[in-house]
Amino acid sequence: MRAFKYNKTEEGLLIPDEKNGKIIVYVDNWLVKAFEGNKEITDLQFYVDNEERILINRIREINPSVNILPALAYPNKERKIRLNQLLGKVFEDYVYSILSRKYSVERNKEIYSTIKGISIHNKPDFIVENKIAIEAKVRESNLEQVTQYAKKFKYGAIVFPYSGKCRVPKNWICLFYLMKDYNRLYEWIDSHLLD
Repeated sequence: MRAFKYNKTEEGLLIPDEKNGKIIVYVDNWLVKAFEGNKEITDLQFYVDNEERILINRIREINPSVNILPALAYPNKERKIRLNQLLGKVFEDYVYSILSRKYSVERNKEIYSTIKGISIHNKPDFIVENKIAIEAKVRESNLEQVTQYAKKFKYGAIVFPYSGKCRVPKNWICLFYLMKDYNRLYEWIDSHLLD
């Protein structure tokens, strides 16, 4: 469990104030409780900056019902980290849902035996029909990671909800703006399943 101190703005929004904060916000996984003295505050509204607002809008576009309160309860840089993690999780769930509608999909399946003391990437986000690896990313791809997967899978794709930075090995592709059109992913997979 973590605890953070906050104060309220004139508009009633909570802002971090570790030195003089009168409101204590407790976060334990998905549970968030706030107290001002002995009184529990139930209607928590945190101040968010423009960058955080963009992340929140993207999260809600992918999954309108996701609980973002636990991520917002963290102050400053940690809040942005939590929001980015949440965006990654809801996007990965979204990609799984669209892939599993049409294909046999394994999620986070280990493809190599782990070797003690050696760091290797061995769990692609998704394996489609035991032939194609798919990675869901929200910002940028990791070339070292996908190169490890490319040793096992001739074809693979890195998919992004919006734009991003992407480098891939031979026979792999980057697909941007999956939120606008996921049929492109279906078409690409279908064309490579026959190989």
